[in-house]
Amino acid sequence: MGIVEVAFFAAARRQTQPRPKSPQPNGHRNDGRPLRGQPFLCWRRPLRRPPVRLNGAGPAQDLPNSNIEHWSRENFKQHVLDPIVTAVRYLASRHVDYIIHTGMPVVTTRGKGFEDELVKQIEDATGLPATTSIRSAIRALAHLGVRNVAVVTPYPQELHQSALAFLAASGFRVVAEHTMDVVFKRLQDVTPAQIFATAKRVLASAPSADGIYIPCNQWSGADAAPLIENELGTPVVTGAHADYWEAFRSLGITDRIAGHGRLMLSLSEMAPAVTAAAARG
Repeated sequence: MGIVEVAFFAAARRQTQPRPKSPQPNGHRNDGRPLRGQPFLCWRRPLRRPPVRLNGAGPAQDLPNSNIEHWSRENFKQHVLDPIVTAVRYLASRHVDYIIHTGMPVVTTRGKGFEDELVKQIEDATGLPATTSIRSAIRALAHLGVRNVAVVTPYPQELHQSALAFLAASGFRVVAEHTMDVVFKRLQDVTPAQIFATAKRVLASAPSADGIYIPCNQWSGADAAPLIENELGTPVVTGAHADYWEAFRSLGITDRIAGHGRLMLSLSEMAPAVTAAAARG
């Protein structure tokens, strides 16, 4: 089975992939049916072949370059939205089971409702289930019972505000927020400790927050999540974790994934329900 992402940022998994800590999978879904092909998920067994990504390099040389050079709506449109159908059809040709569209600002700058339009466009073009980062995050926050949310992003102010407005339009109350305003090509230099320190300050200013959202799959938010939860006890949803959680949940993957925060661990708590549903089916 392959889960792939349309990686609109050139380094989109280099910093955020957690190291394997979970038990090795047995190669089957919870309903006993075998997975198709060799899993290449970041929490699973070593890869025999690399994940399929579209980032302007690798096997898709004939496709439009999908790298993003800087924070820009025009750049997003030219390198992400315009070639989306070509990109996802290529991914579908690689016999994957699920497509993750990453890059929250691409969607939030278009306003509430565009996430569903984009996912429908991907699904209609490929016949495959799909998600986009902000939709994954909204569902993950709701799953953890978060309504009063604190937000820490790396975005410039315009994109940061678009994220806050999108969350508000989705029914969340933003009780504290801060942008670290990181230059795009320096995202990989921000350490988990720096993100943790910022999150700690933001949460200290908002005692009513019942969770914190840290978007962007380009920086080390996923590595900061367990630091925040272990010391502060506040549930954390990061961009990378939300995307994988949504994909795994949709595909019925309920392995126990410890050490990466409450959201990923919650997959194993879904196992009885998934098994019961499979038995009824």
